Amino acid sequence: MQKQPSKAQNATHTKILPKKILIFASENGSNFEAIAKHFQQKAFKDKVNIELLTDNKNAYAIQRAKRLNIPYFYVPFENLYDFLKPRARQYDLYVLAGYMRILPEKILNLGAVFDKTGKKIQNKFINIHPSLLPDFKGKNAIQQAFKANAEKTGITIHFVEKKVDSGKIITQKSTAAAGKTLAELEKSIHEIEHRIYPEIIENLLFKKNVLLFGGGAREHALAQKLLKSPFLDTLYLANPNDGFKRLGKTVKFPRTSNPAADYDTLAKNARALNIDLLVIGPENPLFEGISDIFQNEGIKVIGANKKWAALEGSKSFAKIFMTKNGIKTADYKILTDCTPEKIKETLDYFKAKSQTPPVIKADGAALGKGVYLPETFEEAEFETDKFLKGEFGEASKKVVLEERLFGKEVSLLSFWDGKTLVSFPPAQDYKRLLDNNKGKNTGGMGSFAPVKISVTEQKRLEEYQNALKTALLKENADFKGIIYSGLMLTKNGVYVLEYNMRFGDPETQVLLELLDTDLLYIFLKTADKKLNEIELKFNKKKAYCVVLASEGYPDSPKKGAVIKNLEAAEKYGCKIYFAGVKSVKNPAVQTYSNDTAALTVNGGRVLSIVKSAYGGKSALDSIYKTAAKIEFEGKIYRKDIGKIYGKKP
Repeated sequence: MQKQPSKAQNATHTKILPKKILIFASENGSNFEAIAKHFQQKAFKDKVNIELLTDNKNAYAIQRAKRLNIPYFYVPFENLYDFLKPRARQYDLYVLAGYMRILPEKILNLGAVFDKTGKKIQNKFINIHPSLLPDFKGKNAIQQAFKANAEKTGITIHFVEKKVDSGKIITQKSTAAAGKTLAELEKSIHEIEHRIYPEIIENLLFKKNVLLFGGGAREHALAQKLLKSPFLDTLYLANPNDGFKRLGKTVKFPRTSNPAADYDTLAKNARALNIDLLVIGPENPLFEGISDIFQNEGIKVIGANKKWAALEGSKSFAKIFMTKNGIKTADYKILTDCTPEKIKETLDYFKAKSQTPPVIKADGAALGKGVYLPETFEEAEFETDKFLKGEFGEASKKVVLEERLFGKEVSLLSFWDGKTLVSFPPAQDYKRLLDNNKGKNTGGMGSFAPVKISVTEQKRLEEYQNALKTALLKENADFKGIIYSGLMLTKNGVYVLEYNMRFGDPETQVLLELLDTDLLYIFLKTADKKLNEIELKFNKKKAYCVVLASEGYPDSPKKGAVIKNLEAAEKYGCKIYFAGVKSVKNPAVQTYSNDTAALTVNGGRVLSIVKSAYGGKSALDSIYKTAAKIEFEGKIYRKDIGKIYGKKP
């Protein structure tokens, strides 16, 4: 693993370079040349040293090496181990680029990478294969795809294992195969190889330091996913809870009454730590301008800037954005006047349209709780008055009343880089506290994904995404981050209920279970405005999340209870993501993950229990067995996660 730079080192790679790579090629060597030219640019001058190794003394790759002034070695395959063994520590990466040999385990072990416990986590050998593995393994993969009349094929970059083309996939990129001649298909594949392989090598050589901001179950899930990336050097955590702070290095972030100054200090500390990327979980930092401050410090950010965070921070701003850009949303009225006459006049408007009372929404952010669905117009009048008089502080001093919609409610999370919008499969969350969608609105009591949708609904979702992309381009939405669309699939099409400018919680916990593409790689492409260059891959599993909350949530949750039997999650194959927890030194009670402290309840939503499986039912059964075993005083959770609600009676 790459050593951490000292505080005296600046943000460049100068102090820890040059890197050294050995490229293996048996024949033509076009990928070798593409890689070499990439690293001979001015940006990498004196930072990367390249050598070529071939088992074929007549390989054209040698001629390329001579032209590029790159050292090369001809080593017969039977002598390869003896050649590499004394040199193994010299190389940061071994790159197979058309090397027509299967490497034995003793050679692969020369590039083994181990974690702190001595467990092998990967190796330094990577390969590029001209098909979308697992399809068309072995030699002549392009010809195999052509003869099979494949609709599409592509390339796969993967770590090397002793079995043919079977190592962990780093990335894949597809191209259409149907209708192309063999020559056209080969050209298309080679163009992709020459563009993507050098970039992946660069990211593997120069791993990234990432700062993750936030302390909920969502951030715990993001941290776990980021730690699996081969592109990650060190994960730093700002404001983690005690349940997952062990996953990274904590960066102190004491809050004062001046958020801008706090974020400015954090950004300068991040620069001193050589942090390359900030990933923001919760909404308040977005509203307070953390993205703008970090970008001014020269650090890339995944999270909306202050201007566009208003799509979540102000319901009226979002409504105006949608209306202006032809995005379907419920009819609405904005209220700031809390006089009985004005409230009644507004409610009469909705009564004339429908006998169903409108939805009441605090204009500002209220931690997912500022929404009320009254049963009667009398109740609507009473609750609107409460909102306007400060039910949610400044957030509800302005209220949006909107027409009630009926249909299937789904959450759609998308990455946005300023020009490209790429989405997860639709998910469903459960906002109400109690079973059968009863009780108060919360931040979310559970979720599952993907939601089953019809062909018509899928087409309408795609039309919505195109409309959203068009609107963002038209409005010059120049941030790089996440857009969460809360949608209602009605008989008249897709309507937007709300926007969040962040990963949803608890939707993130299940959507990351489905994601097969490296999350950090997606973030890096997003930050560089290159989302169009990658494809999100999702598995065919179904994932569920059940939230355990504390009695009194969402208003006044009880705190302090010791959480017991957490090992049940491992027994049933579930993951636990912590939210409202705090460690307390108490050796007399159970500890978690070899910590010296017990975890206690410290918030409303305490933890999320997550599992995925093909078919899904077995995963949900395991989650509920785990939920029953975990104990803390005042534990509450819904027993109906997975049930579909929202259709008109």
